[in-house]
Amino acid sequence: MGKKIALIGCGEVGSRHLQALVKMSQNITIDVVEPNRNSQNLGKKRLNEISYNKRNHNIFWFNSISELDKKSDVAIIATHARGRVDLIEKLLEGGHKRFLIEKFVCQSTTEYKNLLSSMKKFKAKGWVNTNLQCFKGYQKIKKCFKPTETLSLSVLTNSKYGLSTQSIHYLALFSWLTNNNQIKLDGKYLKKELIPNKRSKSFKEFQGTLIGINDDNSFLKLTFLPSFDDSLIVKISGKNIHFILDEIHNKISVFNEKKPKKWNFKFEHVSSLTTKIIQDILKKDDCLLPLVQDSYHSHSELFQIFNAHLKKIFNKDFKSCPIT
Repeated sequence: MGKKIALIGCGEVGSRHLQALVKMSQNITIDVVEPNRNSQNLGKKRLNEISYNKRNHNIFWFNSISELDKKSDVAIIATHARGRVDLIEKLLEGGHKRFLIEKFVCQSTTEYKNLLSSMKKFKAKGWVNTNLQCFKGYQKIKKCFKPTETLSLSVLTNSKYGLSTQSIHYLALFSWLTNNNQIKLDGKYLKKELIPNKRSKSFKEFQGTLIGINDDNSFLKLTFLPSFDDSLIVKISGKNIHFILDEIHNKISVFNEKKPKKWNFKFEHVSSLTTKIIQDILKKDDCLLPLVQDSYHSHSELFQIFNAHLKKIFNKDFKSCPIT
């Protein structure tokens, strides 16, 4: 009997997950839950943009999770962060046990703790789709460092790529490279001026510099400013070797004790990465992504930093962090 995948949300990101799912070699049923007609059309349009074996997969479209008649083998949660925990809890009550969850997982530490409690109660398991560590380029880089080596990671790019949107990806990458997720962040260099969030006016987007250090003294610096061009430069340094990457233009330079040399680096997209991630979960009940509980600390730190910055701007407390 074929496996069943539930895809909850089929907007910009969800439709890319859908492209990845139909590339799977095994027979699967895909239940897509998307009440928005425009998003449904986007998903169908993106299916028409790629080649895949249509006989391998059955795709069904629904407007609500209440219409799902059977539990899934994996549920992909690609909705906005607002209300996502309530949605996952309803799926847990419906018998769903395995989840691939888009970031941000939710909008507050209270929500996150409730989710972890519910996952434990239902003996469920979930992974957060901070997927940079799935890139072959980053996997190759990690092998160049010792497990306990002190590292420095910095990101420099234009504000339009969204500091809040991207920050959790680089915190996850930093935690994975250093084998340590206990990072302490400082937001004193964030800019007062917010920028529009492309997903909704109700979500906030930040710019400026975010810095962090873990308890092994590895250092993180994320800078998103309007004065920089369209490159996205990532620098990773250890004791004897240093990497400079441009993720957008697929370039990498390596410097060490010998002469500089060139490596290959390729930015990998959801529309291909999710294929292997779901296959690994179905086969091994595990994948390269961080578990939900392992991403809690990074989320909590970002909620605290961003909410404190918003309080400075608006002079009021934010119980939920308006990011997605």
